[in-house]
This record gives sequence, C-alpha cells and structure tokens, in this order.
Amino acid sequence: MRVLFLGSGPFGIPALRRLHEGCSDRVVGTVPDARQGRNRQSSPCPLKAEALKLGLEIFETERLKGRSGTEFLQRTAADLVITADIRLILGKSFISSVALGCFNLHGSILPRWRGAAPVVRALLAGDEEIGVSLYRMVPALDAGPVVGVSRWTPPARVTGEEAEQYLSERAAELLMEHLPALLAGQAELEEQDDAAATLAPKIDKLEGWVSWKKSAAEIDRQIRAFDPWPRTRALFCSQGQEEGQAETLILHKIRVESESGEHEFPGTVMEVVSEGILVSCGQGSVRIECLQRAGKKPLEAADFLRGMPIAPQDRFLDGPPPSKGGTGK
Repeated sequence: MRVLFLGSGPFGIPALRRLHEGCSDRVVGTVPDARQGRNRQSSPCPLKAEALKLGLEIFETERLKGRSGTEFLQRTAADLVITADIRLILGKSFISSVALGCFNLHGSILPRWRGAAPVVRALLAGDEEIGVSLYRMVPALDAGPVVGVSRWTPPARVTGEEAEQYLSERAAELLMEHLPALLAGQAELEEQDDAAATLAPKIDKLEGWVSWKKSAAEIDRQIRAFDPWPRTRALFCSQGQEEGQAETLILHKIRVESESGEHEFPGTVMEVVSEGILVSCGQGSVRIECLQRAGKKPLEAADFLRGMPIAPQDRFLDGPPPSKGGTGK
C-alpha cells in the first residue's frame, strides 16, 4: 500500500519522519518552491526541505481540486493519504477517489477549533487542555469522523511556538498508533458533534496589537500565543508627547503582576524597576520583562531602559497607530 503524505508547513515534519521510518512505500506531496527575500530566490517549504533530507520521492502541485487533483493523485498512485499543515484545499473528487481515504492531523481536540490556527486560538482562549486529532477528511472543513485524539495540559507559560512543536510530536505518535488500522481500512471512526464546533480562523497581523482595556491575563495569553508570529505590539507615548508621535514597541515577555483591580486609565506606567515595567490593564496589571524597538534586538527590561528611559505616568496606547490618512487600520 502506498502512502502519500501531503504537507507544507513544519507541523507535519515529525509525522513525516516517523512515517519514513515505519512505512516502506511512501511519497510526499507538497507545494512548489516560493520566491522569497530581496533576491526572490526559490526556497522550498519546510516539509519539502525535510523530505529532501530524507531522500523521499516528491510530487508538487498548486491545486488539489478538480482535474488537477485527480491527475496529481494518479501520478502519485496513492492508496492512503495523510495530510498535515497543507495550505491547499482538497477537492471533493480527490477525497472520494483515495481507496483507503484521506486523513488529517489537526492541532486541536475536535470539534473545538476547526480551521487554520487551532493552537494559537486555543492559547488565546486560555484552554486548559489542548491536543491533536486524527480524522477522516470530508468536504466540510475539519468536520470528518475522528480516528483518535491526543490530549495535553500545557504549562502555564507555554508559547505558541512551544505548543506547536510539542503537539507536532504528539501528532506523529498519534499517526503511528493508528497507521496499521488505516492501512488495513479498519480504523474505528467517531462522528463529531457539529453543535459543539468552534472556529479557528487564520491569524490577522492586526490582532497582534495590544488593547490595554483587556485584562492582564488576556494580554499575557496574547503575547505568548503570538510568539513567534505575528508578535505583540504596543504604542508607547511619554509624558508631554503627542499621541501621533507614539513609538511602536514589540513586547516579547511579560509577567502578570495582578489579576484583580480595575484601572481608570489602562496602559499607564505604574512603576519602573530593573526587573520590568509595571503597566495597568483593564483588570489587573502586567510587568513587561523583555521588549524591542523597531529595527533593534529584543532586550531585557534593565538593558532596554538604559537606551530608552521610561517613567511612571508614561502611557502605552491601544494600537494600531492611525494611518497617514487619519482613519487607522
């Protein structure tokens, strides 16, 4: 039985490695190289780069719908399809044409967080338990019957990058646990409860701007979830400075100082010490421990303050900054 592993991003790399070790007849399907950087040089996606290292046979496509999808499937001669972190939509005819079915590794406990950004959305929401699901694909988004789930209670300070990496390893284990049943066409399937479904839409870079009206806990989750992308940004305005002159700072690490207490002016600097900058929130307060000016390196608070003084009663403003036309976006 030939297995086709479809993917593009890094989430599927551990699963691909395990499949390479545990399955003799496997090929890789991915997207064509993209041109990146100032010189517009072609660069393979993370999954293709790993497949090249492993010496696997690689097939490329820009579409998996309609005739393009059918022809691609014929070229690969796949009996079973496994997908993970693939930025292409599988067409209805593609899904129905695979003898043993198409199965996806998804970074959530389905039916919660169907969509493109399940791990980040779970961290933003403060979910106490997150995980990975292996399910049989249907035309509807992440709605197919589930083969298996791996659950995880993340550490309190986990970042988006750390969670993605850990769950990618759990996804690989989940795949290998159920691969024999998938190859035999005997996987047990459990239908999802559509009424319990929640959506995890793609992250918009504008979501990275802090609103200081939020609680300290929400801002903490935002900074951790958006590490490494799109990062969390805030506007800083010193006393006497016009808001239009506010400087954009990137917040890399904070600590929740207090989760209680409402503040009349959220975003106000309350205290400045070498350990960090204490800032009021809509509820509670946070201490900024690591931050960065545009075009500069991230610095711990003590080092940052040597180059850019910040004082009590200075302000952090809600972003993003107004556009030149004054409307703001």
